Amino acid sequence: MYFDACFARLFSFSGLAVSVALLITTTTASAVDLIDVRDFESLSQLAAERSQREYEPAPELPEPLASWQYDDYMKAKYRPERATWFDQGLPFWLETFHRGFVQTDLVELFTLNPSPSGDPISQRIAFNTNDFVYDAPLNAEEIPPAGHAGFRIVGPFPNRPDAQEMLSFIGSSYFRGRSGDTIYGASARGLAINIAMMQEEEFPDFRAFWIQMPAADSDQIAILAFMDSPSLTGAYRFRLVPGNAVTRVKVQADVYYRDRPEKIALAPLTSMWMWGDGLKGPPKDNRPSVHDSDGLLIQTGPNEWRWRAFARQSYPSVTSTEVESLHGFGLIQRNRAFYHYDDHNARYDKRPSVWIKPDSPWPNGRIELLELPGAHEGIDNLAAYWLPPEEESAPDESANETDPSVESAANPGSAVAAIDTVSEPNGATEPPHPSLQFAYEVSFFAGDPPEHNVLGRATNLSVTRPKNADEPIEMEIRFAGPVLRGLPAEHPPSIQSNAIAGEICEEELERTDEGDWILHLGVTLAENNSGERPVELSLQLISEDQPVSETFGYLLPPAEPEFVYPAVYTRQE
Repeated sequence: MYFDACFARLFSFSGLAVSVALLITTTTASAVDLIDVRDFESLSQLAAERSQREYEPAPELPEPLASWQYDDYMKAKYRPERATWFDQGLPFWLETFHRGFVQTDLVELFTLNPSPSGDPISQRIAFNTNDFVYDAPLNAEEIPPAGHAGFRIVGPFPNRPDAQEMLSFIGSSYFRGRSGDTIYGASARGLAINIAMMQEEEFPDFRAFWIQMPAADSDQIAILAFMDSPSLTGAYRFRLVPGNAVTRVKVQADVYYRDRPEKIALAPLTSMWMWGDGLKGPPKDNRPSVHDSDGLLIQTGPNEWRWRAFARQSYPSVTSTEVESLHGFGLIQRNRAFYHYDDHNARYDKRPSVWIKPDSPWPNGRIELLELPGAHEGIDNLAAYWLPPEEESAPDESANETDPSVESAANPGSAVAAIDTVSEPNGATEPPHPSLQFAYEVSFFAGDPPEHNVLGRATNLSVTRPKNADEPIEMEIRFAGPVLRGLPAEHPPSIQSNAIAGEICEEELERTDEGDWILHLGVTLAENNSGERPVELSLQLISEDQPVSETFGYLLPPAEPEFVYPAVYTRQE
């Protein structure tokens, strides 16, 4: 389903609109146009120059595309044989997305083709109605030259004969990938601005892409993207390396502020969790779990892992995890058993985990998790992202302030530097230095990251609420892993636990025949919590003063959250 990313625009909270100070347009010594982009350096120059101009919104979607409904959009079908590079014996080719319905964004597409001189030649991919089949009542002659909504990379995974979709860019700065062993699920974004605040979120858009023509024997493909928004511009480079077990996308970015945002989030991820472990679904839907991801995983050291299982509240919730050294984080689809979902159509058991790994650890920031109630499984209701140190994220007029969480031109190895322009004697203005520079890898694979293979992992969770409010809430958390399997029943690990707004009144560990350990908990509310606040739980298994499990975190609602489900779940109008 290609609409999840666009529906995820609903992440923004209602509130006051952001006031953006627009900069006066300046004349640069050598302006770069879209057709002039050849590599990342020229793209970064373009972004720098555009940051000195006033932001120009994209043109609105014309009719009849603006009036299309879902069924109309699905009747405009791309012809695979019309794909760019389809018949040239190359490992990858490009298919475009039609505009219409919720796909309102306009993007310009270019290919970068080799030339005898060695410099790539930029060639525009023009919109053409001949690229699509329009089923009745759509009429190709009534379709305006509206341009592209996005594109996807198609080709065979290694040693597999059939061509598959590998990576797609559609909607704002969203992109979605998969490995050969998985299907599409959670999405990544280029950047998030003012997310999870009491004001409207600003969504930066990828406005243009340049896709480098691969060699016939290449196992990867490079993509350049220009980002634009009222607050900033950006130059992005993506390098896709598809694989059957793991698909990797290397990301490099130069970001230039027009007006420094109040809050900027790096490497944001979005996903969906409707119900599953700890929360029952609607009475007339028999699927035990419905989600693209079942937890947030954070790596803070070589053998330091934190896991937060999702718990959908009936209201928006934001949790924050302070991190001194971020080695990686991601939205993980840990449970791979079909019976856990029992859905032959959605195949949630095949959805990928999405993992962010900085090129070098990002220090002294925090991971924020936004969980929204969500209306149905077609709408993303989760977001996780990295925030640089708070004091560096707020607007500041100092000239050379830096933030050590990402690289900057002013301070290599750190990340945020204020825009500094240099005036030339003739009155021209040199392009500014990047406000932000960062690089990371985003991976798509099944289950947990391969390096998280020693410590015990929380694989199952159950919550049983008592009929009598005076009795404790009962929880069971199952931990599995090589270290735990080596512990005999007569020497169980100890439990290091903490509760906020509640108390853990019972703790008991039980070893299974498989060598897993089931932790039985009893949780009561704190005296100052009458049931209006969830209980924040954190615990870890310890043996001989060493951790033998990841740190488990959970936001426990005192009562079963109530949701108004649509008719597709309740079977009622």
